[in-house]
Amino acid sequence: MRKTETYRQHHEELRAIAARIEALLDPATITANTHPVADAVRELFGKFSVHLAIEDNSLYPRAKALDNQNVRAVASRFETEMGGLSQRFDAYRKSWPGPLAIGRDPARFVEETRAVLDALRTRVAREETQLYDLIDAA
Repeated sequence: MRKTETYRQHHEELRAIAARIEALLDPATITANTHPVADAVRELFGKFSVHLAIEDNSLYPRAKALDNQNVRAVASRFETEMGGLSQRFDAYRKSWPGPLAIGRDPARFVEETRAVLDALRTRVAREETQLYDLIDAA
């Protein structure tokens, strides 16, 4: 079993929830009923928050303590970058706290949600290929 298997499984779960959200990103559908997409977004960020906490408290400290300089450097870089991404996600959550906010401007919600999901997908892919693979090999 790979050292990063649990984190990779979290990423799979995040991708699955993101795909469910994307299937709901139609302004007309959202206008008719905001609850399904609001529930899915809440689920995504709940899971994402737990994943980040585990990475911050376990994965990154262990990676930065390894004897491999390359792993330490990549882990430090990713940890720094994640701060900006976390702020972006927090701003998104504050803009769209629930069904009422989403229903006020479904088109903008769709646009901002697609951008956040793209950022999440990019981050997950980079972690898996640039960090997790290094950790597993170390």
